[in-house]
Amino acid sequence: MAMRPMQRDFVGYGETPPDFRWPGEARVAVSLVINVEEGAERSIPRGDNANDLGAHWIPARASATRNLTLESAFEYGSRAGMWRLLRILRNHDVRATAFCCAVALQLNPAIAAALVRDRHEIADHGHQWDTHTDLDDDTQERLILASRDAIEASTGQAPTSWYSRDGLKPGTRRVLAGNGFTYESNSFNDDLPHWGSGPENPRLPVLPYAGDTNDSGLFRQFPTATSFGNHLTAAMELLLDDPRGGPSVMSVGLHPRLIGRPAYALALDRFLAHASGKAVWFAPREDIANAWKRTTTERTTADGSPAS
Repeated sequence: MAMRPMQRDFVGYGETPPDFRWPGEARVAVSLVINVEEGAERSIPRGDNANDLGAHWIPARASATRNLTLESAFEYGSRAGMWRLLRILRNHDVRATAFCCAVALQLNPAIAAALVRDRHEIADHGHQWDTHTDLDDDTQERLILASRDAIEASTGQAPTSWYSRDGLKPGTRRVLAGNGFTYESNSFNDDLPHWGSGPENPRLPVLPYAGDTNDSGLFRQFPTATSFGNHLTAAMELLLDDPRGGPSVMSVGLHPRLIGRPAYALALDRFLAHASGKAVWFAPREDIANAWKRTTTERTTADGSPAS
């Protein structure tokens, strides 16, 4: 019996990705992503039925009882970690993309102002730190538009992209493309931007994110700051020297309540210093997506065929 088409692309660029360079003749574009979630997490005092556990070393479990210690671990990100992270980025003259939960910005307007002041890209990470995959399409669209509008109210900037906590639903990209978003990041399937595949996808660039070069690994595979810093350096060095032709994107996920801790912050600082002078372009995600779009236009013009 013939298999039903899955509308999934398992091929991508394959063995011969496009061969171009990022601005400044860089081979690797590094996207630093600040996840602004503190205060938007699920919590008993907010009216949720359980507390979020994404605060690293606190030995908490799902419970219907308020946990002040767990809450304080999240608060570290907005009270101290964010400011340490922003100081490091300013010191290296690096701009990042901020995946912002609307409620987190509303609870700490100073963070919203600082992100704009330092010219970091503003992206949408949900109204609260929401899950979306179990929502019907209309409910999801209402939540996306609510977070978009609230983030713009806090920052004065319309968010460029949207990244869900728990993944993409069929049809979500149509919502994004029709409501002012310029690209999306809900993918882990490549080292380069691409167009979403399948008939349900509009002409909206997809800039994949990454789960390994992400400080959430401090929960599991990176027991020390040194191991995390070494992993970032190894990823960058391989992409710089990869015998596969063409450029790559390296996404680095950062959570202020984690990377803002002193030793972890030092590991990031050392990674940024190590990358200085190499064929690396640190850029907000929208700049990376736009640079890729320009190369697809140039390649299409050059050979007269559609860009992949």
